[in-house]
Amino acid sequence: MRTDTDLFQVQKLTLDNFNGGSPIQKSGDYGFETFFDAAMGLYNETNIYQLDAEQAQIDYVTGKTDDIIALNMAQSRATSSLQFTTQVTNKVLNAYQEIMRMQI
Repeated sequence: MRTDTDLFQVQKLTLDNFNGGSPIQKSGDYGFETFFDAAMGLYNETNIYQLDAEQAQIDYVTGKTDDIIALNMAQSRATSSLQFTTQVTNKVLNAYQEIMRMQI
């Protein structure tokens, strides 16, 4: 189980997350690949949180640990991450649909 991550880390999605932490250059280097890599990173991070919560549940049920607080935190982290990822996905899809409806 990953204990080095912070519950609020999931909620800190800024423009820096989408451009690899470096400022956006005015020359147009900020492309689809960067955005796609950031989105895949978000999905991978959500998957890791889900797997951590599942492992914490298994450990608790099998008696390997009796730390109910760590289990609750792992579940909360996974739930928050999944909700956040779902909202970002919905916003991106809505933006795509809006762009596709534009008349040229």
